[in-house]
Amino acid sequence: MKKLNTILVGLGRIGWDYHFHELLKHPGFNLVAVVDPEVSRLEEAKSLCDLRTYEDYVNCLEHEKADLVIIASPTQFHCDQVCLAFAKGLDVFCDKPMATSLQEVDRMIASMESSQRKLMVYQPNRTTAQTVAVKHILDEGLLGPIHMMKYTSSTYCRRADWQAFKKFGGGMLMNYGAHYVDLLLYLSGSRATSVYGLTRSIATLGDANDVAKIIIETESSCILDVDISQASAIRAEPWAIHGKYGSVVSDEAKNEFIVRTLDPKSLPEAKAHEGLAAADRKYNSFGELKWQTKVVPISDFEPLDYYQLCYDYFALNHPPFVPIAETREVMRLLEACEC
Repeated sequence: MKKLNTILVGLGRIGWDYHFHELLKHPGFNLVAVVDPEVSRLEEAKSLCDLRTYEDYVNCLEHEKADLVIIASPTQFHCDQVCLAFAKGLDVFCDKPMATSLQEVDRMIASMESSQRKLMVYQPNRTTAQTVAVKHILDEGLLGPIHMMKYTSSTYCRRADWQAFKKFGGGMLMNYGAHYVDLLLYLSGSRATSVYGLTRSIATLGDANDVAKIIIETESSCILDVDISQASAIRAEPWAIHGKYGSVVSDEAKNEFIVRTLDPKSLPEAKAHEGLAAADRKYNSFGELKWQTKVVPISDFEPLDYYQLCYDYFALNHPPFVPIAETREVMRLLEACEC
């Protein structure tokens, strides 16, 4: 198996809890060095495996021979760090959000193209068991044409870390929005034609937004609805998808989806009545609809292995699981929503 000598930049939440341990598990990645300004984090990493540690990113690139850099630092550093890796002839796997602005995104893409290197952004919600289950349900086609897909993220959190501050590129619009806008575009398989967004700062201890509403219309006339709140005392169900002949909703407590559909062939013949006097004083006098309900356990589905997908792209030259043009589109839509 081809080994990718890899540098991990950032040992914070996502860098430590996810990237570091995934790198150690996958046999195709050889973690040669980590970078973080916190010495205690470097020592912790060093205690678990044989690698070199650096407090300074530039110093690391000067001394290490690698194939791939994984950027898991705060968003404000992504652009410069990614472009510097490209200048050194390295490929890059970058955490989301890709950057703090579309201008930075375009600079990163231009640097990728001029250096003829590879770039992919971490969009983990595409790979969860929930998403695999939803995709399976949609692929069955029982819902008919989909006219609305809604994802809700709700909790109550008095955010106080760097994500709570505008000056660091924080805010839930870019943070969680990068997850869920990408997710719904991926599932819809349709390009955005328009976007509208609103944000608020409610429970946060900083000045960045912690409430965001994003509405996207696609070329297929589907409405994508992303609802993000860190100021919600009651948690809402995350999923609701509606088609012409049925709907899907989630039941988080039971770890399952409820699918309710009808066979369009079972619909009784009906004709609209254009008069102002409703027939029999009823809105619908065509009888009961023959709904069918089934439960889809999420435990029936396995999540995708993101690091295997990364290996396929960076080592084996497979198409990228997340094409960079799709990530740029997510960033364009999010920036259009900022207010």
